[in-house]
Amino acid sequence: MIAVKAAVAAGDGTYVIDTIHIQEPVADEVLVRMKAAGICHTDWDSVRWGKPILMGHEGAGVVERVGPQVQGLRPGDQVILNWAIPCYQCFQCMEGNQHICEKNSAVVAGNKVAGGHATLESSTWRGQPTERAFGLGTMAEYTLVREAACVGYTQTMPSASAAIVSCGVMTGYGSVVNAALTKNKA
Repeated sequence: MIAVKAAVAAGDGTYVIDTIHIQEPVADEVLVRMKAAGICHTDWDSVRWGKPILMGHEGAGVVERVGPQVQGLRPGDQVILNWAIPCYQCFQCMEGNQHICEKNSAVVAGNKVAGGHATLESSTWRGQPTERAFGLGTMAEYTLVREAACVGYTQTMPSASAAIVSCGVMTGYGSVVNAALTKNKA
């Protein structure tokens, strides 16, 4: 287990910066050293979700270590973390619509049992398994995710800019494009 500092929502409207523990990567998991994390309204809401949660679902960092089944990443790679990982097997993924994956979109990536991110037990706070916001928990020094949640990017983009791509930018882009498509069909 790796001890790191993280923002943890207590579930009652408060949060603390405290030590959490993260397991080493196994299988297709990747340990990412966070360089930047975005903040959106969901982070504000998460402090009142009625359960402890490792905060943050927008982030960019550097791959620190990889599990033995990871094929497309290596330590030192810069990555943006994506909470909406595709399964690549459902109808929508096979049609090229990974952004609306039938398996993982409904559970917002969820945990590994649901086909989403690393297992719940891979992160603990005060000795208890603790869920990560949208399976990521980017408001930490390190986080553990599946390889499918990592999107490589060039070093020319600042980490602070890259961090907001996975939610803030994509939500805005998706809203505009989908609204335009809907209007054009009417």
